[in-house]
Amino acid sequence: MTDNMLKNPKKIPIGEQDFESLIKNGKFYLDKTNKIYELLQIGSKYNFFSRPRRFGKSLMLSVMKNILLGKKELFKGLFIYDKWDFEQFPVMYISLAGYSKDKDLKEHIKNYGKIYFDNKEKLINDFRFFDLGLILRQVSQSTGKQVVVLIDEYDKPVLANLQNYKIAEEIRIFFSDFYSTIKDSDEYIKLFFLTGLTKLMKMNIFSVLNNLDDISFDRRFCDLIGYTQEEVENNFSEEIEIIAELYNMKYRQFLEEIKTEYNGFNFGGNKLLYNPWDINNFITKQRLGYYWADTGIPGSIRDFVHTTPVDIKVLIDKVRVNKLVVSEMDLKVHDLNKLKPEVLLFNAGYLTINKEDERKRRYKLKFPNNETEQVMMEYFLDLSLNKKYNTYDWEQASEKIISGIFGKNQKLIQKGISYLINNVLEHIAYDWLNENPEGWLKTMVGIAIIMNNVYYVAENQNIIGRNDLHIPKDKTVYILELKINENADSCIKQIEKKYEANYQQNFQEIVKIGINWNRNKNEVQVIVV
Repeated sequence: MTDNMLKNPKKIPIGEQDFESLIKNGKFYLDKTNKIYELLQIGSKYNFFSRPRRFGKSLMLSVMKNILLGKKELFKGLFIYDKWDFEQFPVMYISLAGYSKDKDLKEHIKNYGKIYFDNKEKLINDFRFFDLGLILRQVSQSTGKQVVVLIDEYDKPVLANLQNYKIAEEIRIFFSDFYSTIKDSDEYIKLFFLTGLTKLMKMNIFSVLNNLDDISFDRRFCDLIGYTQEEVENNFSEEIEIIAELYNMKYRQFLEEIKTEYNGFNFGGNKLLYNPWDINNFITKQRLGYYWADTGIPGSIRDFVHTTPVDIKVLIDKVRVNKLVVSEMDLKVHDLNKLKPEVLLFNAGYLTINKEDERKRRYKLKFPNNETEQVMMEYFLDLSLNKKYNTYDWEQASEKIISGIFGKNQKLIQKGISYLINNVLEHIAYDWLNENPEGWLKTMVGIAIIMNNVYYVAENQNIIGRNDLHIPKDKTVYILELKINENADSCIKQIEKKYEANYQQNFQEIVKIGINWNRNKNEVQVIVV
């Protein structure tokens, strides 16, 4: 099978967010109108919805805009087509996604905010006054209809100025006045929908609009945007089969590879999600790549990590031992001066929910997938450490360990890990080494491996346990088991007893690597079978 065997190849849009343009140009749209229909039917009048960048927030609002403008012809063949009455309402649409900190915020809103009514499109600048409430009243009274208000990326101006608290505070005050008229305009509003990256509680919109329903972690709408596993398989099975052949892998085996690379975002439901940006690019380019990461690190997050005393290594360590916890109140950012780095990284998509304690409203966080883990390891860790540590030593340890693993050379692995412990890490404070030495060792070896751009899976779980690390490469899998103050032979026996059978169907060769660090003698023993 080759790529020209597709009977109807999809024209998959990359970065296009205007629904009407997609449909009119015959571009692919993965139908999410079933979830939008459910939201419009049973959701609240005032809604807030947060998701990471490139997740599809803007396209979702564009779909909602066209539904509520009554453009039924655009939805032919989609779920909502014969279920919604497509009554026409005026729509106010304001996107702050294109705002940058060198722009005048008021002028940006006036020149880019739009009002659609009576088959016309007007800018907010076309009105004689810059008052949201007065505009809503005028449009509603002139059309005899309530107005739909859609605001995208509301927090972009604040996040763009995280490192300048004075300006961020000025913007917050501006928005307090800007939104203050909305609650008094309830009779003129049909639907109010606000999206963003974070819920900045100190922005007075969340006190002025105290009836705003935060549906960000509402299980009914957890997959309002993002692709589920079922949606990926139902919409892209032909394309994935072709790409699997290019990788010399079976379809089901390749699906697991795709899951590991891209799946794993969790927003409080039972469904794990893909970022559409990754899948759309992967299908189009027919290769696995870090497409979401390649769009760049948001400047606000880069500056925050680089200029504040954030220890990314500590965050990574906590993720490794399943101890990175945030509360529901942490996620509702009350004070920009006390913004937790894990909360910012969670909202930006570099961390996601691993486990939820519903009673205490607390969340344990993890890396969503291999791509986000690589960004944390290769970018944020370096950004956090680059003024403190010599990365050359990391690279030397990594090269020895990786060369030893792929060469099945136990002496070289032993040298690499000894070098890691005694040279690379001698000046690093291992806060929880004594509390969890095995977890510490796994984390450090994992970081060394990933610094050589080698992909690995940590703590792959089955019904009887979890192996420490495994590295899939072509038709071979390298299984690593690490222990402290025991012996490497017991590591091999554990692999053979608990884990080896799980890999036999998918790999032609299984390489077992047992690693033991005797802390008392400071000796590393390695066995490769």
